[in-house]
Amino acid sequence: MKVFIRADGGNNIGIGHIMRMLVLAKELSKNNKVIFICKSSEMSDNFGAGNIEERILTCNVGNDKFKVGIEKVRENGFEILFIREKYLIEDIIDLQNKYKADLIITDSYDVDEEYFNKLKSHFMLSGYVDDVNKYKMNVDFIINQNINAMDMDYRTNVNHDTKLFLGTKYCMLRDEFRENYNKKQTKEKVKDLFLTLGGMDERNNTLKILKQILNFNINIHVVIGSAFKENLVDKLYNLSNINSNIKVYENANMSVLMKKCDIAISACGSTLYELCAMNIPTIGIIIAKNQNDVGKMMKKEFLLAEAYLINEIEGNNLSDSLNELINNKKLREDISIRQGNLVNIYGVELLVNEINKEYGTK
Repeated sequence: MKVFIRADGGNNIGIGHIMRMLVLAKELSKNNKVIFICKSSEMSDNFGAGNIEERILTCNVGNDKFKVGIEKVRENGFEILFIREKYLIEDIIDLQNKYKADLIITDSYDVDEEYFNKLKSHFMLSGYVDDVNKYKMNVDFIINQNINAMDMDYRTNVNHDTKLFLGTKYCMLRDEFRENYNKKQTKEKVKDLFLTLGGMDERNNTLKILKQILNFNINIHVVIGSAFKENLVDKLYNLSNINSNIKVYENANMSVLMKKCDIAISACGSTLYELCAMNIPTIGIIIAKNQNDVGKMMKKEFLLAEAYLINEIEGNNLSDSLNELINNKKLREDISIRQGNLVNIYGVELLVNEINKEYGTK
């Protein structure tokens, strides 16, 4: 089966969609041909039908606002076809007329009911990776790996025969988490904290959090996302240079670094599932609207020590919660136990097996 995966990543939208689609793409590529479709901000609006080859060869990635996502896909060895921002539906149909993919899977918030309806007839199969259940989705299957997926009334927004792959049993964890998986023992003393706010940080929230917690007597391991702006990166390194307990990482091996740490502060995106898989008690930070329901449900289910909106960390909220997590071993143990029951570390393998079984490898 030939598969198109449409996803984008960049300075303004982060790289979460790209990262989880790379996990799915790697598993799908064991039995299928996978090609990525990515938007380009540098592609001329004059490119149209008949210019596909030129589009592939001359897209100027160097100045592209989607550069970070494009580079991630290329680093992982997948072929990329580019589409224009203003004409993405037309360009996908244009590419389909040439490449004749059997299946298109979209992971993007830049969709609407028209997007699904117009593409449906051009592909034998279509799927969508969803978080919000916002539009009518005329697709053959929906993937939602989130903890709150079962609470969404999808039947109001999908066809009666749309297949639903819902919940954390379908978690798309990267290879490194499956390979390095092991149950961690809760230590008596917390020595190392893992801090990540995802691939981008437009509002310097990493710096705000660091300034509140840098006086804690622990090592703080800070992950710099690939879409962090240069001036923020410089400030983080400067802070590290004058505070010996702050260690900064670019291009981090996330599973190895998590394995080293006892607790974490993390944005409430897909990283939460990785932290659960590694049994690391975490304080969640909700930095985007689409993270709100996941963060609050994980807190309610006692899978997080706390879940704060980013504007709630001022004052003593964050430091008080961190102090409690550091000094309460029983709290950390209880969270770790519940985390271990949440995530299926082989979720992406289950997902792809079911897709292949349901629709057949052609």
